[in-house]
Amino acid sequence: MGFHEILKIAGGAGTLAMFIPMGREVVRRNGAGQSFSTWLLWSMLDSILATSTMLRHGNYFLPLGYAIGGWILTALLITRKRFEWGHLDNAVLILVLACLVGWELEGARMAIVFATLATVVATIPGFIELWKKPERSVGNVWLGYTVTNALSFAGGTAMSIEERFSPAVFTLLSLMMFIAGRRSSSIKR
Repeated sequence: MGFHEILKIAGGAGTLAMFIPMGREVVRRNGAGQSFSTWLLWSMLDSILATSTMLRHGNYFLPLGYAIGGWILTALLITRKRFEWGHLDNAVLILVLACLVGWELEGARMAIVFATLATVVATIPGFIELWKKPERSVGNVWLGYTVTNALSFAGGTAMSIEERFSPAVFTLLSLMMFIAGRRSSSIKR
């Protein structure tokens, strides 16, 4: 097993491990700072992303870790009765369906692009929720995700969609969530 493979596995395993403190925060704070719809839609997209990346023999450990952890966290948020669904969530659901159509029409490589970009949009409800109600401990967990995403990016063996596109985008998204969670809630709006 080479150095790049170790980094890929570390990124995926680290991502999955980050769901432990995230789950504890959901239980401790009864889901405050978390969006059920965001995690549900992320889980769907990450499942599409992991499967399509596996089919392309790419860097799949990261989206697989997100998919498994995301489904667990989604279920945990349901048990906390944190179910909310808005118009933006409907739009993201349409993007999830578009990813499936794109996958069918254009193949697994384009499904990676579609699912990654749809994840950017699916991040918006959770980002807004965390921005409105910053939770420093949740922000700290997102710093962990930033690190694991960066590890996965470094594990890529080529500058290709299959190897580095999703980890790069996810690193930036996690960094944004970290900033939202760690910002001072005393900032005037």
